[in-house]
Amino acid sequence: MGSRLMHLVIGNRIANRLSMEQRTDFLLGGIAPDAASEKDTTHFFKGDVEDNSRSIDYEAFLNKYNSEAHEPYVQGYYTHLVADHLWLTGFYLPWLKNRMEKKELAPLYYKDFEILNGKLLEFYGYRNEIKKTLESPATIFDLDEVNATDVQAFKTCVLPDLEYEQETLHLPLQVFTFNQIIGYIETTVDQVTRDMGTGKLSHVTSQTW
Repeated sequence: MGSRLMHLVIGNRIANRLSMEQRTDFLLGGIAPDAASEKDTTHFFKGDVEDNSRSIDYEAFLNKYNSEAHEPYVQGYYTHLVADHLWLTGFYLPWLKNRMEKKELAPLYYKDFEILNGKLLEFYGYRNEIKKTLESPATIFDLDEVNATDVQAFKTCVLPDLEYEQETLHLPLQVFTFNQIIGYIETTVDQVTRDMGTGKLSHVTSQTW
């Protein structure tokens, strides 16, 4: 799946585009599925990895929490599921799965994530903005899949992702290209923004649709 930092960048980009007021709730929702140990449950997986039918049923999540779909925290969670579904079907199943299973790309894969933290924050100019947002008060609540306490604790693990050495900005990626990752981020942002704009998620902002 995409990295924690990618989820924060996607969330911040959507929050800016939609002029969100409760963006801390939204960004925390955007990392919530990774805050619990039972990833199959928190990510609403369906299908089988072995026959490449694996996917994320983000519609099932939305149906389950339909009455809370107006909550920024729930919308952020939904955004994470859409992002991971696109990663799963666009990156992992088509080509990464085979190489990761053979242990050929795993070290380079995780090294790319580390390098991408700085590259993405520099490209979007989001470091201080995301840091300030995460350090602001939030109103989040327990879901069946993950409780609010775990999400708040997980936030302390995510904050170090915002720190990077300037030297890493010049390191080459070994598995991905930077344009691939930007394309993935922007595709996710466009899909979630479109879902919100068509009323799929009830969203209250200063913007009128």
